[in-house]
Amino acid sequence: MKKILALTLVLIMALSLATTAFAATATVTVAKAGHTYEAYQILTGSQGESETALGDVAWGTGMAANSAAFLTELKNNATVGETFKDAVDAKSFAEAMAKLTDNSEGAKIVAAIADKHKVANSGVELKKGENTVDDGYYLIVDITNLSGQHDSKNASLLQVTRDITIADKSSIPEVDKQVWDEEADAEANHTNGWGETADHFINESFQFKLIATLSADEDYAEYEKYKIVFTDTMSAGVTFESIESVKVDGIPVDEKTGNETNKYEYTATAGQAGGSWTLTIEDIKGVAGVNLVDGAIVEVIYNAHLNENAVVGNFDENKNTVYLEYSNNPNAGGENELGKTTEDTVWVFTYKVDSTKYADEIKDTNKLPGAGFTLYTTTDGTTKGNPVKLVFDTDKNVYRPASAAEIDADANAQVKKVVTEMTSDEDGKFHVIGLDVGTYIMEETNVPAGYNKCADITIEITAVHKETNEEKAETIIAMKKDNVAASQVDVVNKSGTVLPETGGMGTTIFYIVGG
Repeated sequence: MKKILALTLVLIMALSLATTAFAATATVTVAKAGHTYEAYQILTGSQGESETALGDVAWGTGMAANSAAFLTELKNNATVGETFKDAVDAKSFAEAMAKLTDNSEGAKIVAAIADKHKVANSGVELKKGENTVDDGYYLIVDITNLSGQHDSKNASLLQVTRDITIADKSSIPEVDKQVWDEEADAEANHTNGWGETADHFINESFQFKLIATLSADEDYAEYEKYKIVFTDTMSAGVTFESIESVKVDGIPVDEKTGNETNKYEYTATAGQAGGSWTLTIEDIKGVAGVNLVDGAIVEVIYNAHLNENAVVGNFDENKNTVYLEYSNNPNAGGENELGKTTEDTVWVFTYKVDSTKYADEIKDTNKLPGAGFTLYTTTDGTTKGNPVKLVFDTDKNVYRPASAAEIDADANAQVKKVVTEMTSDEDGKFHVIGLDVGTYIMEETNVPAGYNKCADITIEITAVHKETNEEKAETIIAMKKDNVAASQVDVVNKSGTVLPETGGMGTTIFYIVGG
């Protein structure tokens, strides 16, 4: 016979009162360390050596003082009121209770009401190992404080005394976070571009995925509702854009518009840079077509981008974390008390190209200001694609890719700051940050007076990135200039050709003599 019975609020096992008989005491073994239980004696009575009903029934210490209120609520209940209409004492209650079957809705309701009316401080504490209780009919409740822990309470048990083992049986979800990257750039062993690390342009939209996995477990049937809350934390260099989709077992879930408990709501705002936000589904059991007993996968995909505060290079500071809170007390119907998973982290990298312009040859005294360069994307390394649209950051003295909003504003003449040409400063330097891996062509598009235009330069950025442990990631960056390894791009302009002149001083003298 089963040991556990699902209940609406207090999840318990309701055994028929016609059960195996035992001696005056029984042993209750708690299998799971770190969990504490209390046994409340609902009924007391005698049991023989064979399988007989509990005889000589009376109210136990866990219910005697509150029995009148207990019976009143039973009689007023719309589901079980008829069954208990004649119950006036412990014996008539037991006779009515025996009409209910294991795992029935009625048994669940009775157990929930019993939990509400149990006599406070009358329970016998049960800890890991063997514990002894007297004969009777007991409500055994997991009283462990698991709020905020990656654990969940066991369902309560309603048992006739016998040698009982309270097994380690509790469902604990897991959470995972992934970030998308182009498949050619993605980390090793990725799945369709989804992994723990990625690299992107600043202001390039990409996606994060949050995954909650609830493995198949019959304990989920014990919850009236099952709540989950994703808490996502973005570094300062990451900007939230929008929710792309929310699904439970592939079934789309809509955003909450009223009091719906089976839809999602979230606290992030479009354009939010960094910080924490939550996405909540109050009751995933209410999503049509979902049966948690069979397990479930909850998937959230949202759009984001790196912003101007993103850390550039081989630093793993552009990180995002997520943890999951979840219903972990079946005895409270799945509400109010929440467990919490450990955090899971992903990282996004972005890169830079440092350049210096020189006159005639590379030496500190030859740095050349005022030269203009345009950076183009390319697919084959020789054909120019689109120029990279840039914004100059005066605080950092660098160029970075422009955002869609900046490009749109510039197109409407609201803000004139989006450029495609970078200009070398007074020290001959110009830098562009926030680049993705790939191949680029840099063309000199504004040549200083008196100098010849330099040849186009091909720049290739490659990187291998991966998670090294749960708290760290790394990227190994390599750059080539015209297919030669380089740490930066040095550009040399040759002076123009010095040409001979005619006229000069001889003519001047002639005019003087003539005068």
